[in-house]
Amino acid sequence: MHLFSKLLGKKIASKGIVALSFTSEGIALAISQYTASKKTVLTHCEFIYTNNKQAELKVLTERHQLKQYDCHLVLASDDYRLISIEYPAVTDDELAEAARWKISDLIEFQVDDAIIDYYPLPISKRANRSKMMEVIATPRSTIQPLVDLCTHCELRLQIIDIQETTLRNLATLLPENNRGIAVLHLQKTSGRITIEQQGSIYLNRKLATGSDRLGLTESLLSEQQITMEQSSLALEIQRSFDYVESFYGLLPISGLAVIPLMENTQSLLNTLNNNHGIIARIMDLSAIIDGDILLDDATQSLCTSVIGATLRNSIAPYDTAS
Repeated sequence: MHLFSKLLGKKIASKGIVALSFTSEGIALAISQYTASKKTVLTHCEFIYTNNKQAELKVLTERHQLKQYDCHLVLASDDYRLISIEYPAVTDDELAEAARWKISDLIEFQVDDAIIDYYPLPISKRANRSKMMEVIATPRSTIQPLVDLCTHCELRLQIIDIQETTLRNLATLLPENNRGIAVLHLQKTSGRITIEQQGSIYLNRKLATGSDRLGLTESLLSEQQITMEQSSLALEIQRSFDYVESFYGLLPISGLAVIPLMENTQSLLNTLNNNHGIIARIMDLSAIIDGDILLDDATQSLCTSVIGATLRNSIAPYDTAS
């Protein structure tokens, strides 16, 4: 995404990409350096718990010489809304305003103050299916402080991205990319499933169920509640598979790649595989990313989006509207 592009500086030579995401708990950071062939190699990744993001970012900038890198900012899930709509029947230069008008009653903030971006969804192979697009909307009051935080530390902000497209970047590296693959990323209180094929995003769905409610660790929930939460997650996954097959006419999705949880990922896989018939496996980012560092499960769970953001210039570009 190129949200808020008017604030981004001119592109100059850089050592690579630093990707940042600011959450309620702290800062997710990933650094990749360019090779001679302009591919990227992951050289550093961590999540820093902090209540003072400006002071911490200043320290990180000096410690890792981040001013020498292009900066990609990844919005946290709560920073934006993602809405699927029918593709407006207007000219290309009218798309942005048409999209703004169509979502005006679907967002909880003033559309006049929203920053809007969009990207087309694939054309369905089924007859009489409407052409669709995804619209990204974020309040200017949400995104401006994040931009200011980066510019205050003199970072060379080039791209503002979203969680779903960074997951897409990672999914294109999987062997199932050509046939189609679903990726599940669960955090403590929420999650998302993304289905892509050959680099095109077919479905993004936010999930209300997080890993804390699945009984994978000690829980205050009853066994009945845990069973209901696990069944709800499995149902959402299966509905996502069914929708893509039905709406787009794709071959059935063969499996689910699960981003590692903070802990007990295998317990989740056992639940999905054994109790709900969903073929799931771990998506170990250390095995698919070019890099000279090992990523533990906790780092992968917290830093998936920024790791995916550092791949933006080294894989096939996404056909966005910007």
